[in-house]
Amino acid sequence: MTLAKPPFKRSSRSHGDEWMDDEKDLSGFRGRSLQKKLSESSARSKGGKPLAASESNATVVEVFPKLCRIKVDATGQEVLCSYRRAQVYDHGLGGKGTRERSPVAVGDRVRANITSPQSGVVEGVAQRENQLLRPAPGREKDEHSETQPVHVVAANIDVLVIVASCLKPEFSPGLVDRFLVAAQLSGLKPIICVTKIDLEPSHAPWALYQQLGFEIRTLSTRTGEGVDPLRSELQGCKVVFCGHSGVGKTSLLRALTGRDVGKVGEVSDATGKGRHTTTSAVLISAPGDSFWIDTPGMRSFGLALIEPEEVSRYFPELEAAPCDPKPCSHGPKEESPGCAARGLPRYESFVRIRQSLLPEGEEDLDS
Repeated sequence: MTLAKPPFKRSSRSHGDEWMDDEKDLSGFRGRSLQKKLSESSARSKGGKPLAASESNATVVEVFPKLCRIKVDATGQEVLCSYRRAQVYDHGLGGKGTRERSPVAVGDRVRANITSPQSGVVEGVAQRENQLLRPAPGREKDEHSETQPVHVVAANIDVLVIVASCLKPEFSPGLVDRFLVAAQLSGLKPIICVTKIDLEPSHAPWALYQQLGFEIRTLSTRTGEGVDPLRSELQGCKVVFCGHSGVGKTSLLRALTGRDVGKVGEVSDATGKGRHTTTSAVLISAPGDSFWIDTPGMRSFGLALIEPEEVSRYFPELEAAPCDPKPCSHGPKEESPGCAARGLPRYESFVRIRQSLLPEGEEDLDS
């Protein structure tokens, strides 16, 4: 049986998740802390109410405009379903100031009415355990409702594997720091996975993160070094894999699963950056009862639902700095004359992230 295909071409930037790499990333987005935002807005949000987990019968595998592919619990069959925002939308993000780009996300538990062997209708979405989200790139604020669109990258996950290469392209601390903040904000366990270790880099900037207490895994899909231990560690876990374009995420997932996953691209000699080949977040078959989500390579990653003054909470070394007086904003010298964090290795990264969250804030999110 041939699986039904979405009735459009995936190459359009208005379809799938290719817009995730749009360079018009709305870095100036402002929001309250995640838990506060969810609790405040859930009472105001419109649309259908979330289901209890026991009412769901399928998991969202992939999302398209007005359609999603689901995997049915009872049969394991994948079916293309339609959905209506008014019927399924309510995750505590629909209140004043924030609007989800799509009412369903990869990893969502849903109740689906299967109307034919290849199609159905999503009738409701279960309450999420958590969600990894970002401002929706390229989507301007609605001038009538003054709401900011956000994109839920994945839902109901335990671990965020931040894939970064040691070379080609070089390790990107700025993007890693943003993923670390997003993971901690959403209560996910972050693991920094450094690929292409067989290229034998002359220095290891990721060692700093290990010193700070973050988990680091180094590996090579070419030689197989480090692949088996990571597979064992992630087996049975709910994981989302994210990273810069060209870091070898697709090659890593192929090595971990032992099968074809997406397309493998090359790094541009001119830019030193990857050409992203995965065009949509998708839940893939993985060893055992694993729940793994592949995502497109990202050129940037904006932060959502966090205020500028909250950023330092997610930089443990800044919070531990012996500033006088405390609490300290770790701001400019004229603002925080007694700040002892300014000489720390990640201080400039913290400043760039905080600056991007201020009104009219701008930042090169690729740094």
